[in-house]
Amino acid sequence: MPKKRRRGKIPTPAWDRPRGTIGRRLLGRGFRFYGAVVVGALLVMGLGIIGYAFWDDYWEEQGRPGSTAIQVEDTHYRLDYFASRLTMYVDQVSAQNPEAAQPNSALPAVSALLIQEETVRRFAGEMEVTATDDEIREEIASRLGITADDESFDVVLQQQLAGMELSETDYRQMVEAAVLANKLREKFLAEVPASAESVHYRQILVSEQAIADDIKQQIEGGGDFAALAAENSLDPATKDNGGDVGWVPRGVLDASTEELLFVLEPGEIITLPIGGGVMLVEMLEKDGDHPVEEDRKEPLAVRLLTDWVREKQQTLSIVNYMDIVGGGDQGKIEWALNRAYQS
Repeated sequence: MPKKRRRGKIPTPAWDRPRGTIGRRLLGRGFRFYGAVVVGALLVMGLGIIGYAFWDDYWEEQGRPGSTAIQVEDTHYRLDYFASRLTMYVDQVSAQNPEAAQPNSALPAVSALLIQEETVRRFAGEMEVTATDDEIREEIASRLGITADDESFDVVLQQQLAGMELSETDYRQMVEAAVLANKLREKFLAEVPASAESVHYRQILVSEQAIADDIKQQIEGGGDFAALAAENSLDPATKDNGGDVGWVPRGVLDASTEELLFVLEPGEIITLPIGGGVMLVEMLEKDGDHPVEEDRKEPLAVRLLTDWVREKQQTLSIVNYMDIVGGGDQGKIEWALNRAYQS
Protein backbone atom coordinates (compact mmCIF):
# COMPACT_ATOMS: atom_id res chain seq x y z
CA MET A 1 0.00 0.00 0.00
CA PRO A 2 1.32 3.45 -0.74
CA LYS A 3 2.66 5.32 2.32
CA LYS A 4 0.77 8.31 3.56
CA ARG A 5 2.62 11.52 2.92
CA ARG A 6 3.22 13.59 6.02
CA ARG A 7 1.84 17.03 5.90
CA GLY A 8 4.62 19.65 5.99
CA LYS A 9 4.82 21.88 9.03
CA ILE A 10 4.04 25.49 8.36
CA PRO A 11 6.54 27.76 10.25
CA THR A 12 4.96 29.76 13.00
CA PRO A 13 5.40 33.56 12.59
CA ALA A 14 7.78 35.14 15.05
CA TRP A 15 5.04 37.22 16.58
CA ASP A 16 3.01 34.14 17.32
CA ARG A 17 5.82 32.14 18.89
CA PRO A 18 5.60 31.40 22.61
CA ARG A 19 7.39 33.93 24.80
CA GLY A 20 9.18 33.53 28.11
CA THR A 21 7.72 34.97 31.27
CA ILE A 22 9.91 38.11 31.20
CA GLY A 23 9.39 38.61 27.52
CA ARG A 24 5.61 38.31 27.90
CA ARG A 25 5.65 40.86 30.74
CA LEU A 26 7.77 43.40 28.93
CA LEU A 27 6.25 43.16 25.50
CA GLY A 28 2.85 43.16 26.95
CA ARG A 29 3.20 46.59 28.44
CA GLY A 30 1.69 49.67 26.90
CA PHE A 31 3.22 52.94 25.74
CA ARG A 32 2.69 54.53 29.16
CA PHE A 33 4.94 51.95 30.74
CA TYR A 34 7.77 52.51 28.27
CA GLY A 35 7.38 56.27 28.56
CA ALA A 36 7.74 56.01 32.33
CA VAL A 37 10.86 53.87 31.90
CA VAL A 38 12.44 56.44 29.58
CA VAL A 39 11.55 59.31 31.92
CA GLY A 40 12.98 57.40 34.87
CA ALA A 41 16.20 56.71 33.01
CA LEU A 42 16.53 60.36 32.08
CA LEU A 43 15.95 61.38 35.70
CA VAL A 44 18.63 59.01 36.90
CA MET A 45 21.05 60.37 34.30
CA GLY A 46 20.20 63.93 35.26
CA LEU A 47 20.70 63.29 38.95
CA GLY A 48 24.01 61.62 38.15
CA ILE A 49 25.18 64.65 36.17
CA ILE A 50 24.06 67.03 38.92
CA GLY A 51 25.75 64.88 41.56
CA TYR A 52 28.96 64.78 39.57
CA ALA A 53 28.92 68.54 39.06
CA PHE A 54 28.26 69.08 42.78
CA TRP A 55 31.15 66.91 43.90
CA ASP A 56 33.40 68.30 41.20
CA ASP A 57 32.67 71.85 42.41
CA TYR A 58 33.04 70.73 46.03
CA TRP A 59 36.47 69.21 45.53
CA GLU A 60 37.57 72.15 43.39
CA GLU A 61 36.51 74.53 46.17
CA GLN A 62 38.29 72.41 48.76
CA GLY A 63 41.52 72.50 46.73
CA ARG A 64 41.30 76.10 45.62
CA PRO A 65 43.17 77.69 48.59
CA GLY A 66 46.26 75.68 47.72
CA SER A 67 46.10 76.39 44.01
CA THR A 68 48.46 78.80 42.28
CA ALA A 69 47.59 82.50 42.24
CA ILE A 70 50.84 83.75 40.68
CA GLN A 71 53.74 81.82 39.25
CA VAL A 72 57.19 83.32 38.64
CA GLU A 73 59.39 80.72 36.99
CA ASP A 74 59.32 77.77 39.44
CA THR A 75 57.99 79.81 42.38
CA HIS A 76 54.27 79.36 43.08
CA TYR A 77 52.33 81.78 45.27
CA ARG A 78 49.34 79.95 46.76
CA LEU A 79 45.89 81.49 46.54
CA ASP A 80 45.40 81.53 50.32
CA TYR A 81 48.76 83.31 50.69
CA PHE A 82 47.71 85.86 48.06
CA ALA A 83 44.43 86.45 49.95
CA SER A 84 46.35 87.02 53.20
CA ARG A 85 48.65 89.55 51.52
CA LEU A 86 45.65 91.23 49.95
CA THR A 87 44.04 91.54 53.38
CA MET A 88 47.23 93.05 54.78
CA TYR A 89 47.44 95.54 51.92
CA VAL A 90 43.82 96.65 52.26
CA ASP A 91 44.23 97.13 56.03
CA GLN A 92 47.36 99.25 55.50
CA VAL A 93 46.05 101.61 52.81
CA SER A 94 42.34 101.89 53.59
CA ALA A 95 42.70 104.65 56.19
CA GLN A 96 44.94 106.96 54.15
CA ASN A 97 43.76 106.12 50.64
CA PRO A 98 40.32 104.45 50.48
CA GLU A 99 40.40 104.39 46.68
CA ALA A 100 43.61 102.33 46.67
CA ALA A 101 41.90 99.82 48.96
CA GLN A 102 39.18 99.07 46.40
CA PRO A 103 39.45 95.69 44.61
CA ASN A 104 40.18 97.17 41.18
CA SER A 105 43.24 98.93 42.62
CA ALA A 106 44.29 96.56 45.41
CA LEU A 107 44.28 93.35 43.38
CA PRO A 108 46.79 94.49 40.72
CA ALA A 109 48.86 96.28 43.38
CA VAL A 110 49.33 93.08 45.39
CA SER A 111 50.04 91.07 42.23
CA ALA A 112 52.74 93.55 41.22
CA LEU A 113 54.17 93.52 44.75
CA LEU A 114 54.53 89.73 44.87
CA ILE A 115 56.11 89.61 41.42
CA GLN A 116 58.50 92.40 42.41
CA GLU A 117 59.48 90.58 45.62
CA GLU A 118 60.35 87.41 43.73
CA THR A 119 62.25 89.41 41.10
CA VAL A 120 64.30 91.17 43.78
CA ARG A 121 65.12 87.89 45.53
CA ARG A 122 66.27 86.35 42.25
CA PHE A 123 68.42 89.17 40.93
CA ALA A 124 69.67 91.20 43.90
CA GLY A 125 72.86 89.14 43.88
CA GLU A 126 73.72 90.52 40.45
CA MET A 127 74.00 93.92 42.14
CA GLU A 128 76.07 92.37 44.95
CA VAL A 129 73.21 92.93 47.36
CA THR A 130 72.32 90.28 49.97
CA ALA A 131 70.23 90.05 53.14
CA THR A 132 71.72 88.27 56.16
CA ASP A 133 69.68 86.44 58.80
CA ASP A 134 70.57 89.17 61.31
CA GLU A 135 69.33 91.90 58.95
CA ILE A 136 66.08 90.03 58.39
CA ARG A 137 65.63 89.59 62.14
CA GLU A 138 66.30 93.29 62.70
CA GLU A 139 63.65 94.21 60.13
CA ILE A 140 61.13 91.81 61.66
CA ALA A 141 61.79 93.25 65.11
CA SER A 142 61.28 96.76 63.78
CA ARG A 143 57.92 95.76 62.35
CA LEU A 144 56.94 94.11 65.63
CA GLY A 145 57.94 97.22 67.59
CA ILE A 146 60.58 95.41 69.63
CA THR A 147 64.33 94.85 69.46
CA ALA A 148 66.00 91.90 67.79
CA ASP A 149 67.39 90.61 71.10
CA ASP A 150 64.08 90.93 72.96
CA GLU A 151 63.30 87.76 74.92
CA SER A 152 59.70 87.86 73.71
CA PHE A 153 60.72 88.01 70.04
CA ASP A 154 59.50 84.51 69.12
CA VAL A 155 56.23 84.84 71.05
CA VAL A 156 55.38 88.22 69.56
CA LEU A 157 56.29 86.96 66.08
CA GLN A 158 53.97 83.96 66.37
CA GLN A 159 51.15 86.21 67.55
CA GLN A 160 51.73 88.45 64.55
CA LEU A 161 51.76 85.49 62.16
CA ALA A 162 48.48 84.18 63.59
CA GLY A 163 46.82 87.51 62.97
CA MET A 164 48.18 87.68 59.42
CA GLU A 165 47.44 84.02 58.64
CA LEU A 166 50.97 83.61 57.28
CA SER A 167 53.53 80.91 57.85
CA GLU A 168 56.86 81.94 59.34
CA THR A 169 58.64 80.95 56.12
CA ASP A 170 56.32 83.12 54.00
CA TYR A 171 56.73 86.04 56.39
CA ARG A 172 60.52 85.81 56.43
CA GLN A 173 60.64 85.69 52.63
CA MET A 174 58.44 88.78 52.47
CA VAL A 175 60.73 90.62 54.91
CA GLU A 176 63.83 89.40 53.08
CA ALA A 177 62.50 90.93 49.85
CA ALA A 178 61.87 94.22 51.67
CA VAL A 179 65.42 94.28 53.06
CA LEU A 180 66.87 93.56 49.61
CA ALA A 181 64.70 96.21 47.95
CA ASN A 182 65.75 98.82 50.50
CA LYS A 183 69.45 98.02 50.03
CA LEU A 184 69.00 98.19 46.24
CA ARG A 185 67.30 101.58 46.59
CA GLU A 186 70.24 102.82 48.67
CA LYS A 187 72.63 101.53 46.02
CA PHE A 188 70.77 103.38 43.27
CA LEU A 189 70.56 106.46 45.48
CA ALA A 190 74.35 106.56 45.60
CA GLU A 191 74.40 106.51 41.81
CA VAL A 192 72.04 109.48 41.31
CA PRO A 193 73.96 112.14 39.33
CA ALA A 194 74.73 115.52 40.86
CA SER A 195 72.99 117.30 37.96
CA ALA A 196 70.48 116.43 35.26
CA GLU A 197 68.16 117.89 32.65
CA SER A 198 65.42 119.60 34.65
CA VAL A 199 62.26 121.68 34.30
CA HIS A 200 60.65 124.23 36.61
CA TYR A 201 56.87 124.50 36.36
CA ARG A 202 53.71 125.15 38.33
CA GLN A 203 50.44 123.27 38.29
CA ILE A 204 46.77 123.31 39.22
CA LEU A 205 45.04 119.98 39.82
CA VAL A 206 41.29 119.82 39.16
CA SER A 207 38.75 117.04 38.84
CA GLU A 208 37.42 117.59 35.31
CA GLN A 209 38.64 118.68 31.88
CA ALA A 210 35.96 121.37 31.64
CA ILE A 211 37.23 123.02 34.84
CA ALA A 212 40.82 122.89 33.58
CA ASP A 213 39.80 124.46 30.27
CA ASP A 214 37.92 127.26 32.06
CA ILE A 215 40.90 128.09 34.32
CA LYS A 216 43.25 127.97 31.32
CA GLN A 217 41.09 130.55 29.54
CA GLN A 218 41.14 132.78 32.62
CA ILE A 219 44.95 132.63 32.79
CA GLU A 220 45.31 133.33 29.08
CA GLY A 221 42.96 136.24 29.58
CA GLY A 222 45.22 137.74 32.24
CA GLY A 223 44.17 135.81 35.35
CA ASP A 224 46.74 135.24 38.11
CA PHE A 225 47.99 131.64 38.07
CA ALA A 226 49.02 131.59 41.74
CA ALA A 227 45.67 132.98 42.93
CA LEU A 228 43.74 130.50 40.79
CA ALA A 229 45.89 127.65 42.12
CA ALA A 230 45.21 128.64 45.73
CA GLU A 231 41.49 128.84 44.96
CA ASN A 232 41.00 125.77 42.79
CA SER A 233 43.86 123.27 43.05
CA LEU A 234 43.21 119.89 44.68
CA ASP A 235 46.93 119.32 45.26
CA PRO A 236 47.65 120.14 48.93
CA ALA A 237 51.42 120.02 48.37
CA THR A 238 51.48 122.96 45.93
CA LYS A 239 48.21 124.93 46.10
CA ASP A 240 49.38 127.18 48.95
CA ASN A 241 52.59 127.87 47.06
CA GLY A 242 50.84 129.19 43.98
CA GLY A 243 51.09 125.77 42.35
CA ASP A 244 54.91 125.97 42.16
CA VAL A 245 56.42 122.47 41.87
CA GLY A 246 60.04 123.60 41.79
CA TRP A 247 62.83 122.07 39.74
CA VAL A 248 62.15 118.47 38.64
CA PRO A 249 64.97 116.41 37.06
CA ARG A 250 64.24 113.99 34.26
CA GLY A 251 63.52 110.57 35.70
CA VAL A 252 61.34 111.58 38.63
CA LEU A 253 58.03 111.57 36.75
CA ASP A 254 56.63 108.74 34.68
CA ALA A 255 57.93 108.56 31.12
CA SER A 256 54.65 109.54 29.40
CA THR A 257 54.34 112.71 31.51
CA GLU A 258 57.96 113.67 30.93
CA GLU A 259 57.52 113.33 27.18
CA LEU A 260 54.89 116.07 27.32
CA LEU A 261 56.51 118.34 29.89
CA PHE A 262 60.13 118.41 28.74
CA VAL A 263 59.20 119.63 25.25
CA LEU A 264 57.32 122.67 26.57
CA GLU A 265 58.88 126.11 26.28
CA PRO A 266 58.75 128.68 29.10
CA GLY A 267 55.36 130.38 29.13
CA GLU A 268 53.48 127.48 27.51
CA ILE A 269 50.36 126.19 29.28
CA ILE A 270 48.77 122.79 28.69
CA THR A 271 46.15 120.57 30.30
CA LEU A 272 47.31 117.08 31.17
CA PRO A 273 44.82 114.29 32.04
CA ILE A 274 46.14 112.12 34.89
CA GLY A 275 44.69 109.43 37.10
CA GLY A 276 41.92 110.98 39.15
CA GLY A 277 41.79 114.37 37.47
CA VAL A 278 43.33 116.89 35.08
CA MET A 279 46.52 118.89 35.60
CA LEU A 280 46.90 122.43 34.28
CA VAL A 281 50.64 123.04 33.79
CA GLU A 282 52.59 126.23 33.06
CA MET A 283 56.28 125.87 32.15
CA LEU A 284 58.48 128.44 33.89
CA GLU A 285 62.13 127.47 33.24
CA LYS A 286 64.25 124.74 31.66
CA ASP A 287 67.85 123.75 32.24
CA GLY A 288 69.79 121.03 30.45
CA ASP A 289 72.13 120.47 33.40
CA HIS A 290 70.55 121.66 36.64
CA PRO A 291 71.82 120.58 40.11
CA VAL A 292 69.66 117.79 41.53
CA GLU A 293 68.23 118.91 44.86
CA GLU A 294 68.40 116.50 47.79
CA ASP A 295 64.66 115.99 48.03
CA ARG A 296 64.62 114.91 44.36
CA LYS A 297 67.30 112.23 44.73
CA GLU A 298 65.07 109.77 46.56
CA PRO A 299 62.38 109.73 43.83
CA LEU A 300 65.13 109.32 41.23
CA ALA A 301 66.52 106.31 43.11
CA VAL A 302 63.04 104.75 43.32
CA ARG A 303 62.58 105.29 39.59
CA LEU A 304 65.94 103.65 38.85
CA LEU A 305 64.99 100.68 41.03
CA THR A 306 61.59 100.39 39.37
CA ASP A 307 63.16 100.42 35.91
CA TRP A 308 65.72 97.79 36.98
CA VAL A 309 63.00 95.50 38.35
CA ARG A 310 60.92 95.92 35.20
CA GLU A 311 63.91 95.06 33.03
CA LYS A 312 64.58 91.87 35.02
CA GLN A 313 60.94 90.84 34.86
CA GLN A 314 61.16 90.79 31.08
CA THR A 315 63.46 87.78 31.39
CA LEU A 316 61.10 85.79 33.63
CA SER A 317 58.19 83.48 32.86
CA ILE A 318 55.28 84.97 34.81
CA VAL A 319 51.71 83.64 35.02
CA ASN A 320 49.24 85.84 36.88
CA TYR A 321 45.88 84.16 37.55
CA MET A 322 44.76 87.24 39.51
CA ASP A 323 44.95 89.62 36.54
CA ILE A 324 41.54 91.29 36.41
CA VAL A 325 42.43 93.10 33.17
CA GLY A 326 44.24 90.42 31.20
CA GLY A 327 41.73 87.63 31.76
CA GLY A 328 42.73 85.92 35.00
CA ASP A 329 40.94 83.04 36.70
CA GLN A 330 37.59 84.49 37.78
CA GLY A 331 36.97 81.76 40.35
CA LYS A 332 40.30 82.40 42.06
CA ILE A 333 39.83 86.17 41.93
CA GLU A 334 36.39 85.94 43.57
CA TRP A 335 37.71 83.55 46.23
CA ALA A 336 40.55 85.91 47.18
CA LEU A 337 38.28 88.96 47.22
CA ASN A 338 35.72 87.23 49.42
CA ARG A 339 38.45 86.14 51.81
CA ALA A 340 40.09 89.58 51.98
CA TYR A 341 37.03 91.81 52.13
CA GLN A 342 34.89 89.69 54.43
CA SER A 343 37.58 89.01 57.02
